Amino acid sequence: MIYGKMWCVVKPSVGIPIIIGAVAVASFSVHLALTLNTTWVKKFLNGSAAQVSSIQTEAPQVASLTLQEAGRK
Repeated sequence: MIYGKMWCVVKPSVGIPIIIGAVAVASFSVHLALTLNTTWVKKFLNGSAAQVSSIQTEAPQVASLTLQEAGRK
């Protein structure tokens, strides 16, 4: 433990709730900042899905060449 000697000064019954509280406050502030400063998080949390664009590509030529070569043998 890196800060093992800290518990000689601070009681665990006081220090552990403070650490857990600090983690909770930090997590809440990060999530609040994401919600307030982005547009996609608000839309995601409200249930509106983004439009997904897809690109159609041609079939790979390797598979068709392999099938043709197998028929010749």
